[in-house]
Order: sequence, then C-alpha cells, then structure tokens
Amino acid sequence: MKKGMLVALVVLGLVMGICLSGLAGASTTYTKQVIPLVNVDSVGSLGIVSGASGENNNLIDFDHLRPGTTTTKTLGLNVSANDNWRITVSRSQNLTYDATNGVIPSTSFTFTSNGTEGPTYATSNTEFGTVASPADVVTNGSAISDCNVNVVYRLIIPANQPTGYYTAAHTYTLIVGSP
Repeated sequence: MKKGMLVALVVLGLVMGICLSGLAGASTTYTKQVIPLVNVDSVGSLGIVSGASGENNNLIDFDHLRPGTTTTKTLGLNVSANDNWRITVSRSQNLTYDATNGVIPSTSFTFTSNGTEGPTYATSNTEFGTVASPADVVTNGSAISDCNVNVVYRLIIPANQPTGYYTAAHTYTLIVGSP
C-alpha cells in the first residue's frame, strides 16, 4: 500500500506539476492587423497675382484707346497642383458694346502665355475659346507647388471701331489630373 500510495502521490504530483507549469507559463496572444487607408485627391489652386484690379481682382482695364491702336496687357496667374494639370480659358462673348455694330472681332483680341519652365504654353496669338470649346493657355503641367503663368492679352482696335465701353468675361479653369 505504501508503494501504491507513493505511486499515486508521484502521479498526482506529476499531474499537478504539469497543470501548474502549464498555467504558470501559459500566455495567450491575440493580434489584430490595422491597415491605414489614405486617399489623396488631385487638387490644385489657381490665383490671380498681377495685372488685374477691382473689387474681386478680376478687372483688366485697357483704359481709353483710339481706333487703329494695338496694345498688350499681362495677367499673372499662379498655379499649385499635386498632379498633372492644364489651364483653359473661355469667353462669354467677343468684346461687345452693343450687339449690332459694337463688337471687336475675336481675331483682334488674342493671347499668348509663358511662365515657369516645364509646361507647354500658347506661344502664338490664340483667340479666346468659347464655353463649349475653351482655348488651352497651358498644357502638360506636372505636379508643382508654385508655377507662375503670364497671359499676355493683345488687343487691336480696328480703325473703324465704334465708340463705346466694350466688355466680355474670361473664365480661366485649372484642370488637375489631366494631361
């Protein structure tokens, strides 16, 4: 019986040792993976930095001109974009005083552009586009934080142009994420 009890105690000790050692050294590890997701949009900014004045910094004043005069004015733009970009321009109408005879033809009011090295500029006299078909001012721009663009307006007042106060709106559009 002593032998049986001794065997039982040894077995019980071994079982308890195994149980206690398992509990004492047991650790449970749980892991969880997190995946950060960041969606960076194509963004940019277009600002008028020179050549325009007025309450909304949107008036290019050619002042008083005589028929037969040719003059230029420069509009300074600044572009920042994190992707490929281009700038287009459209006109609301030709320079108009009244619809019957007070219109300066679009061939007499053109632009060229130049600026920071890299993009492609309109280097020959280009007519301002329409809303349906805007003209390219700058193409092939790549990501940049500060690109200066000069739009040089060229206005020829025809010799027979009627007297009047001529206006038209030009809308510049920066398209980011486009070649």
